[in-house]
Amino acid sequence: MSAQPSPRSRPNPHATPRPGSRSRGDGARARLTVAPEVARRRLRARLLMWGAALVTVASLFTLVAFHVLAAQSAFTLERLSKERTNEQLRYQRLREAVASASSAQAVIRASDKFGMVQAPAVVLLPVPSVRLAGATPSTQPGDAQSSNYSKTKTALGPTG
Repeated sequence: MSAQPSPRSRPNPHATPRPGSRSRGDGARARLTVAPEVARRRLRARLLMWGAALVTVASLFTLVAFHVLAAQSAFTLERLSKERTNEQLRYQRLREAVASASSAQAVIRASDKFGMVQAPAVVLLPVPSVRLAGATPSTQPGDAQSSNYSKTKTALGPTG
């Protein structure tokens, strides 16, 4: 829309209006004014810039929040890894303690401490292998225990 001057003569802005005459200049000027459209464009541009700034600030805040969560998770993973290593070492020490406490020498020392004496002759009794009804050789009770032990051992991970 282009603003063109009216072919009518313009009233003198310094002249005093005549009594009883209508002032037509205000209506004509209102039709020819382009300032409201410029003002609307400026308002839209200002709102658009504020919106872009708000989206930028919100996205930066979200990015920082995700970074903080990732750092906290990394610290938690590191702490859990240390705890796992400590517990594996503790488990290994406990296994060594059980093995040394249940060794033959430890049992003999404990029996001596309680006043027990060794028998003059040791008699070993052979135990016949027992098969359960319907059991296959791979499902014997001893085999099941050893396979359960090996499954448990592999599930616990490497022992060093």
